[in-house]
Amino acid sequence: MLKTTFAGKSKFGLLLCLTGLLSVIAPTAHADDKDQQADPPSRVARISSVDGSVSLQPGGDGDWAAAARNRPVTVGDKLWADKDSRAELQAGQASIHLGSMTALSFLNLDEAVIQMRLPEGALNFRVRELREGDVYEVDTPNSAFTVKQAGAFRIDVSENGDGTRVTVIRGEGEVTAGGKTYPVHAGERAEFSGTDDNIQYNVNQAPGPDSLDHWAADRDLREDNSVSAKYVSRETPGYSDLDDHGTWSETPDNGPAWYPNDVGPDWAPYSDGAWNYVGPWGWTWVGYEPWGFAPYHYGRWNYFGGRWGWYPGPLGVYPCYGPAFVGFLGGRGGFGFGFGAGFGFGFGGGIGWFPLGFGEPYHPWFHASNRFINNINIHNTTIRNTNVINNSHNFNYANAHNPNAVTAASHNTFVNGQAVNRGAAHITAASLRGAQVTNGAGISPTKQSFTGAANASAHVATPPSSVQNRSVMARTSPATAASHMPVHTMNTASLTAGRTGNSTVNGAANRGNNGAIKGRGSVANNSTTTARPNQLSQNTPSSTSANTNRSLGSTPNNGTSQQRGANSTSGGRSWEAQGNTTDRGRPPAGFGSSRPANQSSQVASAGRTDRPPWAGSGQSAANTGNSNNRSASSNSSRSYAPPQRSAPSYNNANRGGSSSAPSRSYSAPSRTYSAPSRSYPAPSRSYSAPSHSSGGGGGSRGGGGGGGSHSGGGSHGHR
Repeated sequence: MLKTTFAGKSKFGLLLCLTGLLSVIAPTAHADDKDQQADPPSRVARISSVDGSVSLQPGGDGDWAAAARNRPVTVGDKLWADKDSRAELQAGQASIHLGSMTALSFLNLDEAVIQMRLPEGALNFRVRELREGDVYEVDTPNSAFTVKQAGAFRIDVSENGDGTRVTVIRGEGEVTAGGKTYPVHAGERAEFSGTDDNIQYNVNQAPGPDSLDHWAADRDLREDNSVSAKYVSRETPGYSDLDDHGTWSETPDNGPAWYPNDVGPDWAPYSDGAWNYVGPWGWTWVGYEPWGFAPYHYGRWNYFGGRWGWYPGPLGVYPCYGPAFVGFLGGRGGFGFGFGAGFGFGFGGGIGWFPLGFGEPYHPWFHASNRFINNINIHNTTIRNTNVINNSHNFNYANAHNPNAVTAASHNTFVNGQAVNRGAAHITAASLRGAQVTNGAGISPTKQSFTGAANASAHVATPPSSVQNRSVMARTSPATAASHMPVHTMNTASLTAGRTGNSTVNGAANRGNNGAIKGRGSVANNSTTTARPNQLSQNTPSSTSANTNRSLGSTPNNGTSQQRGANSTSGGRSWEAQGNTTDRGRPPAGFGSSRPANQSSQVASAGRTDRPPWAGSGQSAANTGNSNNRSASSNSSRSYAPPQRSAPSYNNANRGGSSSAPSRSYSAPSRTYSAPSRSYPAPSRSYSAPSHSSGGGGGSRGGGGGGGSHSGGGSHGHR
């Protein structure tokens, strides 16, 4: 009996202990779940090219400023490319090209969702890889376009917003309009005219490329051929700019490192540029160097062999964006340096910072969950002891007290986004002796902090108010940070399949040429232009094996994408789940390339099992003996052939200028090419709105300190 009683008491006591333990764990887990919901996005878009008059409105509210290269763009920011202007954005596996008179903003921008708002203008964008669960969506005033297979796409929206044209250069897509869905296949252009439920639809063979398409193809080929893609994940914006501005070299302990060219002996990372305040991260470094994006927002820097080298994050994991991987320096009395601190600032105090070294932990100055802090570290460098991530105290940073690594600026220079002059502060080992490492600047932003002094101007071009306030149709629910934008989210539960072929959405008569879209950013009249050949559509999946070999001495497999294996750590999503995961197809000879049409391309032909040998090399299809032809009815089981009629005319009054096409001419092959007999249908899964918002934690401008919409500097920093 004694034994039984003792056992019963023991079990009861154990139960009480477990209950108490759960009561402690449950609130902690719940709190971390809430923290994760408020985490900033792990992906941003980079302004990689600006030609002409391109403007940016941070947060989609307040003043407009000139768009600067290497400035990050996130949910809520608005861009406007004015007349005869163009711009390029890079975001993960997407390259986005804005034509003349084009307004663009992001409704979602994170690891799994890139959702763009296009109220007016012309957009050419490419999706290199499409993983299971990825959503690429472009929302216009009368329709929403969703990518179903990786490829290249063109969207045009009329000036008054009542017309949308969708051209699929390569890949597959789907348009949702008027409560119905319409597939758009490679080599086709679909037109949707009207608004609300009175939308008319027709599909034609795609026209030939215009100047925007040529420029976009040139830029995309540059990324395809990048040597740096062997060492840097293709998810990292700006990797191709490393090719022309530095060299790769193997280091004994840490693997390949990239060394910048044309920097002076006194140069240090994070010294040529300015600080901007970008929500929700807060203080963000904007580099002035043409390559100054990837090495400042991913990876780590080390001083090795008398020069600075940049180590990218590990391949095989999703790169996680950071505003700047630096530590800040504060004096004994608090943040900043005043008189007698040795920095040489006679007024306003100052602040210093230094680049984090290889394997050193980063403690954000913005609010973030423990999981986010862990990911932003292990996805950007090799942390051999992960305990240092959670311990924000007493880490011995290698560059913290090194005069060759520390850069300093006055308070006014820092807070107003002015260009940093590293030589203005005389930094010595003695001046750094009492400096304390902190994880935040401790400085509240001003009006100019959001754009930078160099970009603020009273004369920048802005879109008409009618364009800014024009609502768009969306399938995916916008992120919280885009809640101020005019968007109508569709009820995807009631969607039905639309008719294929030339028809209207609601049974009205076919408008034909009367439904032409006449917009400020529209393409030229293509009624006499040879149609884009069908060989643009060849786009079968590449090998699913992961290429993670980063040894030096060999070049990347050009034309293929850096693939993760099935055991990727990125959310457990499979790379093999879709029938077509990569955009490996290239345009025919002469399209977007400076090579003569009859010159064979070793790059284009290497490892190209997804296209016939002649495609992209100028070789005639007649000489290949390729029998993979199919009838028009075999394209995804459709029973009609696209009609062979002239395309509606477009207004070209505002095109040209700086967007002129290359001097070479484009001519399509004398014969058409039919796609292989097998089809590559889009995945069966639905692209309905996700059940959770993936957009980005608000990003209010009001907070002080270092922390986006969360004032203070976060709860995980140094004390």
